[in-house]
Amino acid sequence: MPEFQPKFLHCRIRVRDIEKSVGFYTQLFGFVEKRRSTSPAGNQLCFLELPGNETLLELCYSPDFGEFDFPEDIFHFAFSVADLDAFRKRWEPEGIEFWPEEGPVNGHFYFVDDPDGYEIEVLKG
Repeated sequence: MPEFQPKFLHCRIRVRDIEKSVGFYTQLFGFVEKRRSTSPAGNQLCFLELPGNETLLELCYSPDFGEFDFPEDIFHFAFSVADLDAFRKRWEPEGIEFWPEEGPVNGHFYFVDDPDGYEIEVLKG
């Protein structure tokens, strides 16, 4: 163990529409907006916290960045929910696509995509 104790503070993801992304994470998973700022480079930043967790999710909108694609199966978040079936029944009518469509993998998890295509694994918790 190192002499110092590292602490994981936040993870940044680039987004196309900061308001749409804030809405997605706050509505689906219950994140709470902690603060907003503009970086010295002109990026709009929004830090979200999931109650009961210390690590923040940093959303970054860069007006000069342009379009981007996020390759599949490179990176994903994983969240647990108390009732996987109820979660799907709540959000599928709102346009959230769950995959695989036929049901959770081994009865334990689905994937959904956020507005920018980042994969999110939703596990039965």
